[in-house]
Amino acid sequence: MKLINYLFIALVFISSCKKDKEETPSFPKKYGSGIYITTDNGVSFYKNGVVMDNIFQDVNGISLYNVNKINFQGTKAYIATENSLYSANVETFEIKGEVGGFMNLIDFDFVSMNRIFTVDKDDAKVKVIDIDRMEMTSDVEVGDKTKPVFIISKSYRSFIMNGGAVLDSLKDSTVVAIDYRDELVPFANMIGSLNIGVNPNSAVFNNGLNILCKGIFDTNSVVNVKTEATLVTIDPFQMYIIGSESLSGIFNAKNLILDNDNICYFTAENGIYSMSSSGTGLASILSRVSDVLFYQDERYSVYNQADSTTSYFNRDVLYINDSHNSKNTIYKYDLDIGLYIDTIVVDGNVRDIAFY
Repeated sequence: MKLINYLFIALVFISSCKKDKEETPSFPKKYGSGIYITTDNGVSFYKNGVVMDNIFQDVNGISLYNVNKINFQGTKAYIATENSLYSANVETFEIKGEVGGFMNLIDFDFVSMNRIFTVDKDDAKVKVIDIDRMEMTSDVEVGDKTKPVFIISKSYRSFIMNGGAVLDSLKDSTVVAIDYRDELVPFANMIGSLNIGVNPNSAVFNNGLNILCKGIFDTNSVVNVKTEATLVTIDPFQMYIIGSESLSGIFNAKNLILDNDNICYFTAENGIYSMSSSGTGLASILSRVSDVLFYQDERYSVYNQADSTTSYFNRDVLYINDSHNSKNTIYKYDLDIGLYIDTIVVDGNVRDIAFY
């Protein structure tokens, strides 16, 4: 009888293990390398001419709205919605974690000791996330009633742009510096702020920290208040202004990026512009008005039938949308030949573009 009881218990244990194994979900590796596009409706994936919309919802059954940014570290994607930061396996897009508690999560950056600095625009704070635990561990205030909109990091320091709001009365002009480590000691200490141009909103490192300030752009006011944009260069470690260049005739300048030849590009009221990293050589590139801008140095191949060889070339490409007429369409523009070479249509208004 005891033997029968032992066999029965063993059978139940084996059946239970088998059931648990069968109930473990399997996630196919459908994603990985490609273009990821965040929208107000979710995350889209583009590769080899095919668009897959709302991939996070399809895999996890969770709808994402107002997705402001996506970025990657290792094999994980990190996705910023208005109120939460999610992590997902980049190949399967299976959810790996979530941190809530944001009022308006607008941007984030990876810093040392497995942490993420997140920018909560409507809470005027940088909130620190432990990547391993996917938990909020601390926060740093960046000014009373400020509107932080952008973060960029280098060495041991992060810089946050207080970009202001639309109303003229809510403009700002400060850049805040937060140190995040001292040798091997992690921390998050605000070490000071610097007054620069009006409404700084994006920046690149190149012979200092080049910061784009859009100026005032309140087209909803009775008198249609507008002031010209500026490019301000600061020493990122001594925290002083190296130089400032007014961008004549440019209003609502945003989305500053840098290509491999140290040429800057940005969006503005009347289209896409280029300039040097010092703000000189200002030139109009495209008249299409966009609120998204991404640069990519792409490699492509050309097959020569005559000798059966393949040659490889590089081309400089800008990815933009049309914020006035088609916010769900991405246009791929070849800077070398001055032509559009592709379009990508997604389900939702484009917020961000990233490659993995």
